[in-house]
Amino acid sequence: MYRVFCLALAFAAACTDDKSATDLNPEGPPMIRQVLMFENVVKPTGIEKRKVFAFGTHPLATEAEVLTSTNAAVTQQVFRIVIDELLKGNNLEEVECRGIVDEDVFDRVPERANPDDIARCAAPDDVLPRTCTPDARAICICKNEGGCARETDIVDIGEPVGIKDLNEDGGADNTRLIDGSVGITCNDTLVTPINLEASYWNPSGDQNKPAQGGFDALGPAIVLAPTGPMPTNGDCNLVFSSEVVDKQDIAVCAPPDGDVTQDCTPGDTTAFSFHSEPMVITPLGFNGGIEPFADGQTGVSRTAGNAQLLVNTNVGVPSISGITMTQNGAAFTAFTITAPMQNVIQINFTGTLAANADYVILIPVTVTDTFGQGLVTPLMYRFMTGAT
Repeated sequence: MYRVFCLALAFAAACTDDKSATDLNPEGPPMIRQVLMFENVVKPTGIEKRKVFAFGTHPLATEAEVLTSTNAAVTQQVFRIVIDELLKGNNLEEVECRGIVDEDVFDRVPERANPDDIARCAAPDDVLPRTCTPDARAICICKNEGGCARETDIVDIGEPVGIKDLNEDGGADNTRLIDGSVGITCNDTLVTPINLEASYWNPSGDQNKPAQGGFDALGPAIVLAPTGPMPTNGDCNLVFSSEVVDKQDIAVCAPPDGDVTQDCTPGDTTAFSFHSEPMVITPLGFNGGIEPFADGQTGVSRTAGNAQLLVNTNVGVPSISGITMTQNGAAFTAFTITAPMQNVIQINFTGTLAANADYVILIPVTVTDTFGQGLVTPLMYRFMTGAT
């Protein structure tokens, strides 16, 4: 990948060329020009997931490529945060080492490190002690009192473990986003876990939309991927570490509507916010999902065994105990509730259902996702059994 190929230059904040540089805006604070993300649009045929400009826009964007709802998808979400100038890449990404160097196998690249420093600390094990001498620009130096394991070797504290470079090209094989450099917070307190390996800083790109890649080639950009679902029905913001700065050490901000001709205060990104889609629970099927189940379903087998409900996110399992049922208007208790999958609620009938009976599943607002965000309104789904 080009991102990995130009890693060393990225950390030196120089992975660009004359053509892309003409589209950058180095004066003033670094600004969020655009944010692309996925939204879910409700249509008569179902839910359509599409990538849209949630902040800012582009002259070539169609109406369908601009945010039209407040339903930011909470699952399989990826944000592309386009910045109007280069940032210091070593404050955004860290490189993988050949063994644990502190708490893990990743290490930050010192600000003054250059491509030669990457190469000398990516040298083979046998020459590494001579090339990667510990200094202010060295990378992947053991920081543990008891030493650091590198395959079958133990590297003493203060000695080089080495940058992982299996292809021997003088660069790092792998990087990840620095934990806490960029994140997502909803409703002020709900922090979305970030997939650090799938998230990255791409210092290439400009405002040109190429035939291949489309708007996903706009840059420079931070690509931010949550580890799992985000909170449902949340008012959410991007959160940047104060270390995320441009080459003049100015923090990122968001101008109104992504208009980089306007001013914004360094560190203030509140001009961009978004709302996540609400929690949705729909009938999935009876008998492990094999038999159909829709609201008002009739002719349901008395030996259906179970009813399954599909959730658009991961359900908070303890909360599903609040689901109740009625049989012909009276309380019905001959069932248990499980979650065979993170996004499936299963109501297990403990006996044969009554013939020609009217059943209602009642789902209160206390049923929540894993962040404790509940349903907006209570739900009920009705079905009727057959004679046999």
